[in-house]
Amino acid sequence: MTKILVRGKQIAVGKSYSEASLISRPMSNNEIIEKIAQFCGEDIRDRVLTQEIMIYCGLLIQAEQELFNGLLTLRVGYLILLITSELARRLGVTQDEAYEYLMQLSPFEVKTLLRQVLIGYEGMNQLLRQQESLHIKQKERDIDWLVLPEVQDADFLPDGGWQQQRQWNGSMNRVPKDFFQCVWQLLKHCQGVVIGDKLERRNRLGSDLMLSMTPGEKNFALKIEHLLNKIEAPEYRQLNVETLMELAVIADRNPNLQIEEYIVLDVLIGHAVRLAWLESFPERVDRYDEYKAAAWRSFYNASPRECATYIVKAFRFLTQFGQPNGA
Repeated sequence: MTKILVRGKQIAVGKSYSEASLISRPMSNNEIIEKIAQFCGEDIRDRVLTQEIMIYCGLLIQAEQELFNGLLTLRVGYLILLITSELARRLGVTQDEAYEYLMQLSPFEVKTLLRQVLIGYEGMNQLLRQQESLHIKQKERDIDWLVLPEVQDADFLPDGGWQQQRQWNGSMNRVPKDFFQCVWQLLKHCQGVVIGDKLERRNRLGSDLMLSMTPGEKNFALKIEHLLNKIEAPEYRQLNVETLMELAVIADRNPNLQIEEYIVLDVLIGHAVRLAWLESFPERVDRYDEYKAAAWRSFYNASPRECATYIVKAFRFLTQFGQPNGA
């Protein structure tokens, strides 16, 4: 860790973009382990893999510092994601399957993959974006991109701000009326949805299985609620609910819309946060990684209608990326 910090870098563990996940000063072994345990996923193997990646970053930055040029914050979760993306490409499998394969590799093989990812960092970013893209069976420009109407005026600001409101709603597991019916209808338009960490295969809700139930069936609601409840941050849990409702509105307005892949909420929301931030600060496009924590904080404090607007923009971005020549 010291080898990384003395070279002016900082480390973010897990997949969180909060300042609390950052390591920007020397820490004891126990403090580092506690932070990894706090921010890494439910899969305990992820904690060990995170330690390995951090150790290898320290070794590589000492031997080949040029590999880290342009990287101020080393986001361990993102590096793991890039590695799984490269494995998914090589093996022709999904990212969660590639993650399982990664867990079977020796430490030396993991270090080799990490070095390859750092060498081709920009290309890896492009590969990841291609794997995240959504393919639709109609022209993107023919889709009605309706934004969910908001009962409360967009200018209305609750006491404590929208982030606190989302924390309250998320803590109480409050969902809108007809929420589960809306999710059921959405599943008719895609292969399924992924709620939570996309590298955890148990977070996938396949449409074939889910649509074998009725929208009013208790087991259907329990499966969705279970994945939402696994999300630790209540404000992010609520943001997932808002996203599902917005996607359901688009699906309802476009009965012929068919998405060939799973809709991964983490990916969609992440792009929405990025697009919202860069629309306000276009001059920071090349340094977005430095501002991710601020971008997420800003998004949490946006009104539901404003967030829904950027969810739509992110959805359009992913579908445009998935179509040749922007068809």
